[in-house]
Amino acid sequence: MSYSASPATAALLGSYAARYSLPMEPNAASLQLLVDGRHRLRLRAMRGDGIMVSAHLQALPDPGPARDDLLLAYARLACGTMKEQANTCSVDARERAIWLQLPAPARSVEDIDDAVGSFVNSLAFWSQASRSL
Repeated sequence: MSYSASPATAALLGSYAARYSLPMEPNAASLQLLVDGRHRLRLRAMRGDGIMVSAHLQALPDPGPARDDLLLAYARLACGTMKEQANTCSVDARERAIWLQLPAPARSVEDIDDAVGSFVNSLAFWSQASRSL
């Protein structure tokens, strides 16, 4: 389990995995699932009583003008959706991809269901929009 993951939230994530027969390593604080046969999500327990839901949106080109233009296009789109969507776009630590992320409270399996449902709706929008960037 990650040092920053709450043991209680990790256990709750395990209950979510068990409910839907999702594979999850014992003592793990994260799991992956495939939604609608095309959206691969990662759920990770965080400190406190929250989870992070994330999905890969797009690989980044090598550093240069094309990469800068792509990042600017994502930033503009993200600014336009801030009021309606609680998720964020981020660049991974290795600076190779753009990810969609949603930090969400998780005090019950139903909270996780709600977070996943909300995230999948946003991901559908972002997946479509990213094809035109």
